[in-house]
Amino acid sequence: MSPTPIARERADGGTTYQVKWRIGGTRAGAWASESFTEERAARRFCLDVEDASMQWPTGWVKGVGYVTPDDTPPPPTLRAVAESHWAQQERRVRRGKVKPYTLQRDRRTVELHMTTLLDRGFTEIDDDDVADWIDDQLDAGVAPKSVRNRHGLLSSIMSHGAGRMKLRTDNPCTLSDLPEASARGRRQIRFFLHAEWALLRACLRDDVHLLVDTLLATGMRWGEVTALRVGDCQVQDGGHMVLHVQRAWSQRAKDDPSPVDTAADETRAWVLGPPKGGKIRFVAVDGPTATALAATIAGRDANEYVFRTRGGIPWRYPEFHENRWKLAGDDALSRGLSKQPTIHMLRHTFVVWALHDGAPIHIISEALGHSSIQITMDVYGGLVNLHDPTAARAMARQMLAVPTNLEQAPTQAEVTARPGRRASKRPTVTVEPA
Repeated sequence: MSPTPIARERADGGTTYQVKWRIGGTRAGAWASESFTEERAARRFCLDVEDASMQWPTGWVKGVGYVTPDDTPPPPTLRAVAESHWAQQERRVRRGKVKPYTLQRDRRTVELHMTTLLDRGFTEIDDDDVADWIDDQLDAGVAPKSVRNRHGLLSSIMSHGAGRMKLRTDNPCTLSDLPEASARGRRQIRFFLHAEWALLRACLRDDVHLLVDTLLATGMRWGEVTALRVGDCQVQDGGHMVLHVQRAWSQRAKDDPSPVDTAADETRAWVLGPPKGGKIRFVAVDGPTATALAATIAGRDANEYVFRTRGGIPWRYPEFHENRWKLAGDDALSRGLSKQPTIHMLRHTFVVWALHDGAPIHIISEALGHSSIQITMDVYGGLVNLHDPTAARAMARQMLAVPTNLEQAPTQAEVTARPGRRASKRPTVTVEPA
């Protein structure tokens, strides 16, 4: 069957025409594909593939076009590989694995901070070039953490060119000597003490008390809590509640072409999507917060958002921060609160309080929605008390439960008298006198 161009809309509003076919035209053949920015060129290429018996046309170089034997094509630039990487990421956006805003941010990072590398030949970039780029970033005053983040993005693009495009066999970023975050720049775990939280909560208007209590009691992210619907909250037999975390609010990318779902209260600024990292999970909440949640959702439609403003719409971060949190924070500071409060501190406080009360870190990691427990350990591992005797006491209790007076147990005399294998004797060496 002859290949046919498939039009795909790019995030920037343009169109890419992909030609995809199986080598040899059989089901057993490997898939091959080429992309074009013009439909006419794509259709002409389809005819060439058909004339070549469903093989790559003679003289065609993927990503470059036709070249003559004595016309060596220039190697693709890092910019060209980055464009291919973006196309791959756009597919992940359509599958809900990457948020459009993240893709837009990464594109901007590359354009602004990798200018010295973008037009270099992809296969010509080596570890020394990457090291020079890192030094330039640091000389410009970029924080070590930002350098590491940008380097990670560069490494992803290099891996794409090496792994997917088969342009080289190595990734020079793997040899980089990255700067360590200074003690000052290292992430600080800021959390509330019980009295500090009591003061700040008292300064908040009571129409958001249950919202902030849920944030604290679950460790969920702001976008996840405010996207909870009544049907996501299930009261259990023990009186506690289980929350199904399956969506989250995020900012909509400016060039996001997806339609606005007004029935779900989406806007041109805010869009619903999966939780960060696609981590759909269940989170338990107990005590007064669970009781209050059960009361507030009683009799309401399953599709309603649990937390709404007085106008009936879901809480948006800017409005909450400006009209509730900031006002309460300023009031609390004037009354003796010694630290500038942030909403994310509730998530840190959840971890600190739960660890202090003996909650296992793997349970905490699952509640936080981290993709792996290693992430939790990297951020909060320093808070785990390695001298905590909880495990030792648990084992002591279990070992005390081992019975010591079994009727069928032998006596020590019987054990001692049991015939056993004799230990081999060392040979005696006799030394003759000289």
